[in-house]
Order: sequence, then C-alpha cells, then structure tokens
Amino acid sequence: MGGLVANRPVKTPRGAGLVERLAGGLTITKNRKHQLYVEPVMPQWWDWVVILLTALTLLALFVEWYRVVPEEVSRYLQWGDNVVCAVFIGEFAFRLRLAPRRLEFVRRNWIDLLGAVPMVDWLRSARLVRLVRLLRVMRFFTVWRRVARRYDIPMAKGALTNLGLTTAGIWVASALSFYHFEHGANEGIKTRLDAFWWSMTTLSTVGYGDLYPATDEGRAIAMLTMVLGIGVLGAVAATTATTFIDLRERGKKGLRSYVMRDHLLVLGWNDKGERAINNFRDDPRHASTSIVIVADREETPLDDPDVRFVKGSPGKVSILEKASAATAGAAIVLANHPDDPRSDHESALVITSLRRLNDNLRIGVEMIDPDNREHLIYAGCDAIIDDGTTIAHLLVRSVQDVGVSDVVTEIITSEHGSEIYRVDVDYAFIGKPWRDYAKAMVDEEMAALGLARGDDNIINPSPDLVLEAGDAAFVVAKEPPAAF
Repeated sequence: MGGLVANRPVKTPRGAGLVERLAGGLTITKNRKHQLYVEPVMPQWWDWVVILLTALTLLALFVEWYRVVPEEVSRYLQWGDNVVCAVFIGEFAFRLRLAPRRLEFVRRNWIDLLGAVPMVDWLRSARLVRLVRLLRVMRFFTVWRRVARRYDIPMAKGALTNLGLTTAGIWVASALSFYHFEHGANEGIKTRLDAFWWSMTTLSTVGYGDLYPATDEGRAIAMLTMVLGIGVLGAVAATTATTFIDLRERGKKGLRSYVMRDHLLVLGWNDKGERAINNFRDDPRHASTSIVIVADREETPLDDPDVRFVKGSPGKVSILEKASAATAGAAIVLANHPDDPRSDHESALVITSLRRLNDNLRIGVEMIDPDNREHLIYAGCDAIIDDGTTIAHLLVRSVQDVGVSDVVTEIITSEHGSEIYRVDVDYAFIGKPWRDYAKAMVDEEMAALGLARGDDNIINPSPDLVLEAGDAAFVVAKEPPAAF
C-alpha cells in the first residue's frame, strides 16, 4: 500500500482554458495574434505611370464615346487601350502574387481588375462594359491620393478628394439622366456631349439658357441638379480655401514633407542662420536654389515664404528624409548652442545621419571647440568653420596690419565690393604655368589667389607651377566668373 505514486501530468482537453491547463501541469501557449493586412507596395515611379496611363485611356474612351472618329483612328485607340489593359492586368497579377492574403487583396482591389477590362470587338457594343470601364476614374483617384500623401500635395487629400468625386458623380449622373429623358424629345439635346454641357452649366448655376429641359422628367432632374450644385460647389470652394490655409500653417509648424533636388539644407539654428541664408541668396548663381531649414523648434525660425521648414532633430534620418536630404546639393550645420562645446557632438551626429542618406553632399559645419575638429572630420564633414579662432585672427590682424580685416570681411561677404569665388581652370590653360593664368585673370579684372588641386588648397602658388586637369582656382571678382 505504500508504493510510489508517479506524478504524471493530467491531460486536459484541447479547448480547456489557461487555468485548467496550468492546474493539469501542462502549459500550452498558442499564438492567436491577428496579423495586419499589408498591401503590396509598388515603386514610387510606378504610381505616376499608372496615373498617366489611366488619364490617357479615359481620354481615349471619352473621345471615342462622344466623337465620331475615323475607323483607322478608332483601331489605334482600341489597340492602345488593349495594351494599357494588359499592363494593368499584369500589374494586378504581380501584386496578387506578392499579397500575403490573396482573397483580402482581391476584396480590396477589385475595382482595379474591373477597370482593366479591355474594349475588344464583342464588348464594344455593351454599354454596361463601357460604364464599368469608367471605374478607372476610381483607380485614378486612388493612386493620386496615395501620391498626394507621399508628396504632401494639397489638392488631393481628405475631404477635398471626396467632394471632388461627389461633384464629378453628380455631373455625370445628371448628364446621363438628362440625356436619357430629353434625347428625341428635345431638339437641343442631340449628343451626350450636349447633355454634359447642360449639366455643367446647370450644376455651376451659370445657366446660359442655350439648353433647357423639354420634359417633366428633365425639369425634375434640372431642379435637383441646381439644388445640389449650390451646396456642393459651395462646399468645394470652402474646403479648398481651408486646405490651403491648413497647408500654410502646417508648413510654418514644420509638419510637411518636401520633394526637391539640389537644394540647400540648413540644419540646426542660431542667430547666424538668417545671415547665412541671406548671404547664400545674394549670390546670383544660387538665387533660385531652394532652401530647407531643419531644426527642433515649434515654428519656422524665418518668416520667408521661399524658405521651407521641417520640424524635428536634424540628427534623425526620418526627419532628414522629410527634407529630401538624399537629393540635396549642400548642407550647412549650425550649432544649436553656440556657447556649449557639446554642440559639436550634436553636429557630428547630424553629419553621420546625412552621410547615410547622401554620400555626395557638400557639408559645412560651425565648430565651437577646436578640440572636436577630428570628430567632425571623421563624421564626414567637408568644411569646418571655427568661429572663435577666425574672429581672434581677424582681431589680431586688424592691429598688426591696418585694413587686412576690412579686406577679408569684404571678400567673404556679399554686402558690397568684390567676393571670392572658386572657378574651374579652363582646358586652354592645362599644361601652362600659373603665371599665365594669373595674368589672364588680371585682364578680366579678377585676382587669382590660389589653386585647388584634389583635397589640397595652394595659396599663392609658385609662378612656375604647371596647371593640371581638374584644377580649380580661387579668384576675387565683382561677380561670379566663368571658367578660364
């Protein structure tokens, strides 16, 4: 009677709850997390291709529907439409293959499939098929809305898109209904184009009076169109104004994203920022260059409609992407706290993030502590401006050699007089000594100060130094010079 009792786990039913399973000595966990549906994403450029192809096919559809076109032209239109439909069907099949849940994909994108129905000969007389093909309009606006969200385009977002679709729907429905009841009973309504003209003038409450209903049903449609037109168009106007106001406010608060190329990034902000931007824009070579400020501030630090602003830390890649850092031409990194040497560490982080996105970017940085120069160089900075050291040298030179500080100030600022520029050495001077190039500069009312060769800058070169391909010269001139 005193034998051993084996402690065996008690089997529990498959459907038993957690408490019962723990009590039975068996712990079973099951992952019942619902997986979110992920829509297959096509490349960004493909959205623009879809918009263009859809717009062209819709244009061809309306031309063939409302205009009598020669048979040869109609054949070309049909051939082009079939090619576009094949492209759309291929795209649908490709996205279906990528979709993790294909039935869910079909349920969400069935409009794309119906909109790709080709207008082959045995379907050309089927009006229903033609109407189904108008679903491409929905495809057009769907893709356009996706593009608008990506590029922050104001005219295709939210309520404005819905109102636009509603207005277009009322216009089309009113025109087709009016044509149905008035055609044959109204001498003025001979084609569907006449019905669409009447619908637009009535919907907009312009009412030229050249076309008017002749049947009771047509009058009923006219009254409904006028009532709806007053409300819908008023809502469109108000929503459009609100959209632009909201866009402007979002821009001031730095909440927008920008798509641009070869622009200047100003990263961080202090009291030198405005002067730096003004000096940059005073140069006629860059008068039209776009500028984007990225700074962790509540609102734009510069009230200038031509200067964009992105709110956030410029050391974050996600924030830099909103400013199109990957396609920028140059960047200026300002110290957020000019009195704190730790600002150099923040600048190094900013430069590192920039280099992740754009390795060809020209980067200039404001340095606070000379001991941090190596950190900034290792981060990938191209030019370092030590404000304190520069001022100290200018102060010393101002008392040692009278006028030197004035000359330096003049050639590095754009407020008056001449400035210093970098210009590529013309091919005609390759293989010739520096003295020939310097004399040519004098003839052009410019003074050559030095030579840039690779990563080295040679100030006041030897007169016998032979110029090589790829050399650039530093010259003082009254305006940006051409290459010599």
